[in-house]
Amino acid sequence: MEELKQLLNKENVQIDIALTGDYLYTADRKDSVYFKQDNKTEDGYEDQFGYNAFIGVYKEATQNDPIGFGLGVGNEWSPVVGNEPIPEADNQFKIHEAYIQLKTDSFEVEAGRILTNVGGEAPFTWQNVNIQRGLLWSAEPVFYNGVRVSADIENFSVYAGVNDADSSDGKMALEAGISTSFDRIDAALNIFVPDSDDENNTRVYNLTLNLNYFERLPLTFYVDYLDTPQEGSDANGWGAALLGEYKVNDKVSVGGRVEYVNNDGDGEAYAIGVGNNAWTFTITPKYQVNKYLYIRGEASYVDLANDYYPKTENDKKDSEFRLGAEIGFVF
Repeated sequence: MEELKQLLNKENVQIDIALTGDYLYTADRKDSVYFKQDNKTEDGYEDQFGYNAFIGVYKEATQNDPIGFGLGVGNEWSPVVGNEPIPEADNQFKIHEAYIQLKTDSFEVEAGRILTNVGGEAPFTWQNVNIQRGLLWSAEPVFYNGVRVSADIENFSVYAGVNDADSSDGKMALEAGISTSFDRIDAALNIFVPDSDDENNTRVYNLTLNLNYFERLPLTFYVDYLDTPQEGSDANGWGAALLGEYKVNDKVSVGGRVEYVNNDGDGEAYAIGVGNNAWTFTITPKYQVNKYLYIRGEASYVDLANDYYPKTENDKKDSEFRLGAEIGFVF
């Protein structure tokens, strides 16, 4: 890594490398058959092996060195608790991030393919306290192509931008946010507003609080409100999640998440059925073998208000239990 930094001639270059292998098992379900879900016939409801392979090179712009950049390349494997079918790992490598930064005395500009500021979880398994993402995350934007301008004003950071909402229809979305810190709390309010005629037109209003009261247990609490324009009244949804990782010692930690999501009568933002709502519970014990290598297991449970999950060809259920395992190398 030092050789690469020297090649780039920048001491403040950050290089991220991640390789993971994962397995997710869903209990009480007949696999490898076709299921009819929301009047659509689907297959692929098997348990899944997945993996992450990622490399990122980042340099933050500073006052003394005002040009920064970021490049993140890898496959795609972002399983979500309670979402069916479990996705297969995408074997095709793609550019997740590719941007440049320019910092001035007054503001900073970021342009290219960038990561959203919305939400409390990151895109990939190895970046989070749990193997699976939460249902809230599944309804949020992730990466998109655009321009973002940010600035610090006294104790606040603000930003605004325009992007393509990661769609190819030529319509644009607006984003904006404000954040601050006080009394061991980092607070951020974010909005994401795509064109009402966009193929993905859900508006997201997000509040995220990082709570740093406990040294061994940093917590994140976040709330999303979703508004999807449609003919007649809009389809709405909302959800809240609390997640954190308790550090038992330098080797052992336990990640956890509890969340609640709610679709209104004709809303379907979380892929759990129209008008449905859910509680999800996830626990993820982890053992850090050394500085770079870890192993962890996971158990998750989802409780729905109405039957949705396929059990057999002709039977659905209102709950789902999964077990998972991951081995990872992160440098």
